[in-house]
Amino acid sequence: MTQEAKNVKAEQRVVDDSLIADYLQENPDFFERHPELLQVMRLRHQERGAVSLVERQQTVLRQRIAQMEDEITELMTTARRNEELFTYYSELYVNLLKCHSLSEVMDCLEETFAKQLNMPALSLKFFDSPLELAEQFTFAADTHKQLLSKRFAGDSIYLGRLTADEQRLLFPQETIASVALLLLGDKGELGMLAIGNHDASHFEPAMDTLLVKQLQALLSMLLPPLLAHHDIS
Repeated sequence: MTQEAKNVKAEQRVVDDSLIADYLQENPDFFERHPELLQVMRLRHQERGAVSLVERQQTVLRQRIAQMEDEITELMTTARRNEELFTYYSELYVNLLKCHSLSEVMDCLEETFAKQLNMPALSLKFFDSPLELAEQFTFAADTHKQLLSKRFAGDSIYLGRLTADEQRLLFPQETIASVALLLLGDKGELGMLAIGNHDASHFEPAMDTLLVKQLQALLSMLLPPLLAHHDIS
């Protein structure tokens, strides 16, 4: 083989797939300038055998459009669900502001979470209250401190799962797979609202907390006056 032939072969080896791909990306009008290539190029298709580049491009575009339609449908479904949630929470906020007792507060919370959001497990507990509260609102100091040390490291909201003992502490009558725990009070000193769900993936650390934070803030302002009046009827 002559030296010239060797040089040509070496140059051919340098022109690999990545260089061709880069060139086509930088020159998207290449096939417009060379339409004759579209007629002779063939691509292997798993189901249809050899197809032209144009046919293959059309297939890819149709697949991409179908994928985008599915994504849009999913986004619309999520948007409708978020709108529904916002409506439920907004109605809950208004109803809570009308409450005059802890029992009324629990009724409002249960109406929203148990009936509208299908989350029947709900627990409202107060920490070391000097008042004589009904048993459903009491929370022993030693047990709640142990729970707090595990679940509220640097935050006042916990989303996720609980141990079997923690579940029995908060929801003795329910088998709960995931929870939202909200500390109440300026520094979390007042108590805790626990919302349970049977779905293990419903409450998870990565989910948005805007609505539950608003609920947390409202309850932290609403509950102290009710406790001060000692009205739990």
